[in-house]
Amino acid sequence: MFFILLVVSLMSFLSDFHVSSCDEYCPDKPVFNPSRLVVKYGDPVSVTCSIRQSYQDYFFGLVDFMGNHTKNGTTILWEVQRMTEWRTLTTCCHINATDYCCCSKLPVTVYKPPDNVSFSFRNHSGPLLEGHQYTLQCEVHNVAPVENLIVTFYRGQTALGQLQSNNIEKKPVTEIFTLSFNTKKEDDGVQYWCEAKLELGPEGPQPPPVVTSEKLSATVNSTPAPGTNPSTSSTLIPSFKPPDSVSIGFNYGRMLKYRQYTLLCKVQKVAPVENLIVTFYGGQTALGQLQSNNTEKKPVTEIFTLNINTKKEDDGVQYWCEAKLELGPEGPQPPLVLTSEKFSSPWTIPSTSSTPIPSFKPPDSVSIGFNYGRMLKYRQYTLLCKVQKVAPVENLTVTFYGGQTALGQLQSNNTEKKPVTEIFTLNINTKKEDDGVQYWCEAKLELRPEGPQPPLVLTSEKFSSPWTIPSTSSTPIPSFKDRQHWVNYSPTTQRRNQ
Repeated sequence: MFFILLVVSLMSFLSDFHVSSCDEYCPDKPVFNPSRLVVKYGDPVSVTCSIRQSYQDYFFGLVDFMGNHTKNGTTILWEVQRMTEWRTLTTCCHINATDYCCCSKLPVTVYKPPDNVSFSFRNHSGPLLEGHQYTLQCEVHNVAPVENLIVTFYRGQTALGQLQSNNIEKKPVTEIFTLSFNTKKEDDGVQYWCEAKLELGPEGPQPPPVVTSEKLSATVNSTPAPGTNPSTSSTLIPSFKPPDSVSIGFNYGRMLKYRQYTLLCKVQKVAPVENLIVTFYGGQTALGQLQSNNTEKKPVTEIFTLNINTKKEDDGVQYWCEAKLELGPEGPQPPLVLTSEKFSSPWTIPSTSSTPIPSFKPPDSVSIGFNYGRMLKYRQYTLLCKVQKVAPVENLTVTFYGGQTALGQLQSNNTEKKPVTEIFTLNINTKKEDDGVQYWCEAKLELRPEGPQPPLVLTSEKFSSPWTIPSTSSTPIPSFKDRQHWVNYSPTTQRRNQ
């Protein structure tokens, strides 16, 4: 009678038992056969767990299992007609009269071969150019577990590279693997493809499941000589990497109204950074747009800054920034965009309505400038906006335009209160569609609610420069020190809102 009550008690204990408190390093622990289970999703399972004869009077059973089990003396047979769980770990235990638990855990890997594997050249179609870098893409659909997948890229029968995923998801996922390579003249006509192999160890299926993509034949054209116009289908797509993260920051502390602060937008590990456009926002209002002049092609981390002048109405406004990777018409559409989190900082020190308004002076003139000469498409240029004799310059907001599109907005960090002349610069990357676009800039003197309303605004004249030489040309572009071209505003027609 005592033994029956003990077994019932221990069975009740086992149903509420936390396996984590069981000893896996005990002597003579239960033995699974096989010791590791690899099973295809939907297939049947049959495993035994055994203990030594001397432990047969102990409680003996399975924990955390699905399906059915049958006990026969010192052996338990565990059977599942159809495995439909992706995450499973079965435990076999024996427990003595003092509630000491000795157990073994059976690692179970449930796998599913890919539905299919597709191969492509990332963000490119048409012929390749000799000596340029391209990115191969292998997309593996609905495979599990993806961490056991090995993807190999091939050029003909030559392996170019082998990749694995660090995704530990046990359920089926679709994952994209990429590999960059440089073309050679000998690659013309070669077939590119990829192979996905599910390596599940010696307990898994032998040979391992393998699924291959279709093969793509490459046409490789020689690099065009300087001055020639290559086919648009072979336009080089820069290899790129989206940012790891985007974060917003500002001067530490709580904001005061009618003060100047600097917002910072940190974009981590992005390439190419010169194609990145960063926009700062206050609420849903764009405060300014910036680009980097860093020509590094490898991933870099860059911090963009923008000065803002706070107003009473900004109380509670959320500030954030957006990083957009603009790679042209051959790049991803729509362009890749990452945004930071949002923050708001309430005011702590009120400013009275009698706060003095700084004395001010509108600019004498506003002029737009750029590298002298005719523009080339797919090149970077620097626009310059010269604002002459304005005060206070820290309250000036300069916006660059291409047609009616705002390209960027800048402010000065110069705290000089007397009239000064300042030049604002903005880098732009030209596109074919920019042919004939008129560039100009606008200078707005923002003097708070107590200042002139609407704010004083002056604009430059407009200029346009048609293309003359295709982007692959090696014709040198003059530096700014060589020459600059300026277009001035007309004081009689361009001064507004006075």
